[in-house]
Amino acid sequence: MSILFWPEFTEYRKGVFLGFLFERRGVDAWFDELKGDEVAVEGVVNHVHLWDVFAPKVEAEYAVLAELAPRIAAMWRAALESTFPARRFVVSVADASEDYGPTISIRSA
Repeated sequence: MSILFWPEFTEYRKGVFLGFLFERRGVDAWFDELKGDEVAVEGVVNHVHLWDVFAPKVEAEYAVLAELAPRIAAMWRAALESTFPARRFVVSVADASEDYGPTISIRSA
């Protein structure tokens, strides 16, 4: 579970991917689908729905995840800056109204 808070990354085909989500065949399929656009592929592959990770059951748990998402995003931003100091990234948080629960994503800037 700690990898959710300070993830490791995989560099592949000029893109940067969350290590715990990276699966070469799936990423290659997205590269084919998106005509080699590594930023678009990063955006599709590098997102986590917190409802899938924590499976909230009561309203209070949903609320806590909404509060937790920006904190996890800040940790991902710091991990990216530490690992790739010369690169820039966009770390986004979408709330339940925009996506399937609080969702955190990364892509190259």
